[in-house]
Amino acid sequence: MEYKEFEGKTLDEAIASAMRELGVQFEELDIQVISEGSKGLFGIMGNKNAKILAAKAPKNQTQKGDEQKKQKPSPVGLTHITRNKDIHRDVLEEAKKRLKDILDLMNIESKISISEDNTLEIIGDGSGLIIGKRGQTLDALQFILNRIINKDKGTPVHISLDSEGYRKRHIAYLKDIAIKMGQEARRTGHPVSLEKMNPYDRRIIHITLKDDTRVNTKSVGEGIYKKVMIFPRKAPKY
Repeated sequence: MEYKEFEGKTLDEAIASAMRELGVQFEELDIQVISEGSKGLFGIMGNKNAKILAAKAPKNQTQKGDEQKKQKPSPVGLTHITRNKDIHRDVLEEAKKRLKDILDLMNIESKISISEDNTLEIIGDGSGLIIGKRGQTLDALQFILNRIINKDKGTPVHISLDSEGYRKRHIAYLKDIAIKMGQEARRTGHPVSLEKMNPYDRRIIHITLKDDTRVNTKSVGEGIYKKVMIFPRKAPKY
């Protein structure tokens, strides 16, 4: 593939520019993000444009993607992991003990219970200290705990943590954002990008919109934290 560089005030504008020049729809693009751009002092001085490398995706790659969409597979990276409902009670009790040890080392007094859906619920003082900004502390605890639990296991498991009902509220928020941004993409006819998210948050966005025949979703970027792009599908030609 021959890549070309495109710029725009935002990532959305750079992608729209690539779509216009290459004469393709968003799902037919192969994109590499160089820079997402940034606002300068007071939003005026030193602004930096977003930059991307884009090329037409090979037809076989596009066809393969279409076949995968028809099959509706489970999100990548999650199909082979034992989820909450199937985790053995002994593993949950071990995880509960390990989590208590971690919290004790952090000098955080709390109680831990196992919910009906096998989530470890941290009962704190309501200060939000365990949750952290945008759930980052809770995510970090969950990551560390799963690394410890899966150290010597042949088949990995995924233990979910929650505190003060944060996960349920956050999932409801993500679903609401997905629906609203999907409507925006359909209304304007242009792709809409969401802020960078971890794999679990992106999964909620993808699943929420997977049955909407009017839009598609795609993760863009490098590393664990990526942006989710929501774009309108081409109208069928008759």
